[in-house]
Amino acid sequence: MSMLSHAQRSAVKVLRRMQYFVARRKFQQARKPYDVRDVIEQYSQGHLNMMVRIKELQRRLDGTLGKPGMFLPGKGEDKEYHTIGARMIRLEDKIHQMDLKMDSVLQVLKEQFPPKQELTSKPSIRRVTIQKRSGASIDEVP
Repeated sequence: MSMLSHAQRSAVKVLRRMQYFVARRKFQQARKPYDVRDVIEQYSQGHLNMMVRIKELQRRLDGTLGKPGMFLPGKGEDKEYHTIGARMIRLEDKIHQMDLKMDSVLQVLKEQFPPKQELTSKPSIRRVTIQKRSGASIDEVP
């Protein structure tokens, strides 16, 4: 290279720089599909992880609340007896049964012990007045 003139050396340097820039651009273009593939692969992995988490949450909800169609009348009586949904339905049924029993007990009591006439009349009128600082006083009005 020492036999080349200054202009020739400059021309070689320019050619080498151009070759370098072309090679760099080709390398970046060759690398791009791998970048896109990496992005797609990462997206697929993220999507897969999200689906696994959603399935796990759904499984936990089904275990806690029960599956949506299992609480219809006549269905699911044997299945998932321990879920919150099944327990709520059983509790509502028990409350309804207790309400019916209370109504029947009240009816029996009304039949056996009819209300007395004197209890249905108005009680004597009393007035409660509240005084500042001295407390309450009861005044009877005849």
